[in-house]
Order: sequence, then structure tokens, then C-alpha cells
Amino acid sequence: MGPIAGAVSVMAFGSVFGGAGAGSLYKRRSLRRNGSRTSGTVIRLDRNSSGEGTSYHPVVQYRTDDGQLVETRSSFETSRSARLRPGTPVTVFYDPAKPQRMATDGYAGGSVLAFCVFGTVTFVGGALLLWSKVR
Repeated sequence: MGPIAGAVSVMAFGSVFGGAGAGSLYKRRSLRRNGSRTSGTVIRLDRNSSGEGTSYHPVVQYRTDDGQLVETRSSFETSRSARLRPGTPVTVFYDPAKPQRMATDGYAGGSVLAFCVFGTVTFVGGALLLWSKVR
């Protein structure tokens, strides 16, 4: 792989991370603006083991405006020592049309923001590398 192809690959990698972070931020913002708000409780942590270690997805239970009891696995990962433990109360924003589509208020913002920053920095680094090679 030549330097130009390498720079384009770095830019693509950055775009994927940045896009994932931006998409998650958009979803959270949309749910906060257009969704319903309710109280929920973390009922358990689903374990996720990989070659990079163990992380956990909080599973949140909440009741919708029409009385439906919903149990949803959060899309973000946390460490075992994080603030979200079983029994932790959380504010939930959910989509009334698809109540399983939810976001917890005040959690995951840092990791989502880290994806955006990492993706942007990686993309810009690849763009600078590409610019230096074609100049």
C-alpha cells in the first residue's frame, strides 16, 4: 500500500469512528427533543468479554406513558466500577413509537464524545498526510 492509499485508509478509519459518534449524539439529541421522558432503573449489567477485556451494558427497565413495562439493553458500554449499577435510578428518554429505542440521561456522553474526537483527529491526520503527499 502506497502513502496515498494509506492516508485515504486513515481518513476512512477516522470517518467510521467520527460517524459512529456523531450518529449516537444525534440519536440522543433527537430522543431528548422529540421523545418521552420517564424514570427507569438499572436492573442488571450484561457482560461483554472480548480480547480487549470485559465491559458491561446496563439493562434499564422503565414504564412508558401508556403503562407498558420495557426492559432495554443500553447501547453504550461501561466498566464494572462505573456509576451505573443494578438499582441505580436513571432518567430515560425513549421513542413512543419504538419504546425499546432509548437513551439514559447523563450517561455515555463522554464515550460518545471520545468517538467523535478520535474520529475527527484521525480523519484530519489522514487528510494532512494525504495533502503532504499530493502537494
